[in-house]
Amino acid sequence: MFNFFNEIKDKASGIDHNLLNDFNIINLSGKLIYVEGHKGVTIINSEMLAFKVKDGRAVIEGEALVLKELTENTLVLQGKIKKVELF
Repeated sequence: MFNFFNEIKDKASGIDHNLLNDFNIINLSGKLIYVEGHKGVTIINSEMLAFKVKDGRAVIEGEALVLKELTENTLVLQGKIKKVELF
């Protein structure tokens, strides 16, 4: 079975693949964010979404943000994405 994330990780050279298994954030054209591996949402409003990841936190800033899907470890956020930061 084809796995998009495994294909990308296979192309990474000089990086231990075990270090690439914590979480994934995919930004699609600055309009949709897909996250896999979050550990819980901490802030959500129309301009910001913050969530925990292994060993840190991620913050997504934008305009007209709408959480379209939320599961135990994935989420989909739609809107005008301006910034994604990891802390």
